[in-house]
Amino acid sequence: MFTSFRLNNLDVEEKVAAIAKGQTRAADFPNPLKKVPYLQEPDGFGLAESSAILRYLCNTRHNIPDHWYPLEPRVRATVDAIMAWHGSTLRIGSMLVVWNLAIAANLGLEGNKPLVDDYGLPTLKEALKVLECVWLGGNNTKFLVGNQISIADIMLACEIEQLALLDAVPGAPQIMELLAPYKKVTTWLDNVRTSSQPHYDNVHKILRFVRDRQLSKNTSSRTKM
Repeated sequence: MFTSFRLNNLDVEEKVAAIAKGQTRAADFPNPLKKVPYLQEPDGFGLAESSAILRYLCNTRHNIPDHWYPLEPRVRATVDAIMAWHGSTLRIGSMLVVWNLAIAANLGLEGNKPLVDDYGLPTLKEALKVLECVWLGGNNTKFLVGNQISIADIMLACEIEQLALLDAVPGAPQIMELLAPYKKVTTWLDNVRTSSQPHYDNVHKILRFVRDRQLSKNTSSRTKM
């Protein structure tokens, strides 16, 4: 979300909610669904769900270039299809794996490893295979719907970036290990990163910070043993 805001110089006030501290569950949290992200307009209009927010901004902020959410009906429909697919496959697999193996422990919770092994990880791997063979398989372009980046590229790339948290979990599959069989996905992800600098790295630095902090803790624990 923040990557798209910054790449298009949108006049948006960014606020970060500390989920672990319960800020999204507070009575005064604006989203009635108690989740992030959430967009609130000055006139009080509010909108949840990242895909809806991205499309809404492309439709209402006229300074956003067309390639982000193309007006051509078939290209736009393809962007919509990819984003719908993301929510029902890649996101489910990614979040089940990352939540249960990496995030739960940091919140003092016990992850469900059998769920990861039986459903989360197979779902994630199948989604990466579909991304490789279907969404990236039929074209020779840099991005999902052409040679210019779209909101679908940002959504999927940011989902995959979260897998970096697994690098700090002993025994968990590493992000590069998960991506290794999918050469087109790896090349595409590099294209998204390169075309979105410096904002892409700035937005994802919190992931690297959390990962590196946990790696440091792991090293410290082994040293004490």
